[in-house]
Parts: sequence; structure tokens; C-alpha cells
Amino acid sequence: MSKIAIIGYGNVGYHMANRISSKRHEVTIFSRTPFEDFILSMDDLEPSAFDFIILTVPDDKIKEVSDSLDVSEAIVLHTSGANAISDLNKHPKHGVVYPLQTFSKTKEVDFNTIPIFVEGSEEGEKDIFTFVRTFSNDVRLLTSTNRSKLHLAAVFACNFSNHMFHLSEKLLADLEMTFQDILPLVEETFRKAIELNPSRSQTGPAVREDDDTINRHLEMLKDEQMKTLYRMITDSIRQHQ
Repeated sequence: MSKIAIIGYGNVGYHMANRISSKRHEVTIFSRTPFEDFILSMDDLEPSAFDFIILTVPDDKIKEVSDSLDVSEAIVLHTSGANAISDLNKHPKHGVVYPLQTFSKTKEVDFNTIPIFVEGSEEGEKDIFTFVRTFSNDVRLLTSTNRSKLHLAAVFACNFSNHMFHLSEKLLADLEMTFQDILPLVEETFRKAIELNPSRSQTGPAVREDDDTINRHLEMLKDEQMKTLYRMITDSIRQHQ
């Protein structure tokens, strides 16, 4: 059993804390602005009292928070897909533990199915890998450069696709319909992408070169930003077939 300090209690911090503590590690949560009775102020954090300190703060705060910590024998980690391991260079033992998943506090996730990408300093990597294996069955080594590329791919696959769902939801609202009404379509789209690969499962007017339908769609769109987006995605589909 290791003693773990988690700094930050957003979506990632919440799920990491629950998962790690379920594997009999002792977890203490710290925040600059405590908002729950069980969350301690960072002023109370003694790095030497912990084996690992995990930063689950916003990406633009990682280096600042890391630099504010006293150097100790604790291994300092961040969980960002976009930030380099060098943000933690103040600490001799440091690394990255990046769970490739989208997290929301209101939705449980299955850590048994989540790949976790690990990188560590020369002094800390072996211990990091051993620690992460206590709560994940899929642990992979990945450099900062390649992790950043993976994060970019994840933004396209997850964040951008969800934004498309949101725009679809807005269009459906004009019909007094909800996203649930097109859920069978969305589920089949994902099934096909998984079974056939996305490159082989694209359908729609852009693939069919159906300019009449495309032009009708553009006429229906009153939001200029959505109209521009429709054109750009249509062009992109055509270029990548």
C-alpha cells in the first residue's frame, strides 16, 4: 500500500482518487481552494509524507503547482495528455500517468478497460510503472512527444465528435425532438466505425457527391458559423476518401 496525495478534485481527480483508493492505497486529496470537508488545503501538504503526488490540475497550472512543492523523495506525477514531462523537472523523481478516457463526475468509468500511458524520469519510471499496474491492467510506455500526438487524436475522436452531437441537438430542438430520437443512428455509427474502421464506414451526401442535398442543407442553416463548419467538414470528407 502506498500513500498518495492528489492535488485537484475535478473530473480526473475524482475518478483517480476513487480508483486508487479502491486498490487499498491511502489517498489524501488537496486543493488550493478546499470545497469539501474531506479535502485539505495545499498549505497542509507535506510532500515527504507521501510516496506519490498526483497533480490533476488544469494543464496550464501543472508547472506552477509542481514548482510550488518542496523537493522530496515523493514521485510527482501529472495526468495530462498534452503537457510534457518536463513540467515536473524540479523533482528528481517525476512522471506522467495519462488515462485515455473522457471523465465526468456524474458518469462512472471502468478502469479495467482504460489504457494508461506512462512516462517517467530515469529515477522514477520503474516505480511509476509498478504503482500504476496496481490499478490498471493496460499500462503502456509513451514519450511526451507521442503522448501529445495521441491527445490530438483523442480531441478529434472525443471532444470534436461530442460537439457535433451538441450541434445536432440544437437542430433537433427546432423540431421539438431530442438527441434520444437519433440515438439508434449514433449507436450504429459507432458500431460501424469499430467494426469496419472509420475510413471504411463513411456515408452521407459528401461521399455520394450529392451536391443538391448539400446545397439544400446549406440553405437551411441560418447560423453562419454552422454553415462554415458544414462546408469545411464536407470538403474534408471528400479530400480524405
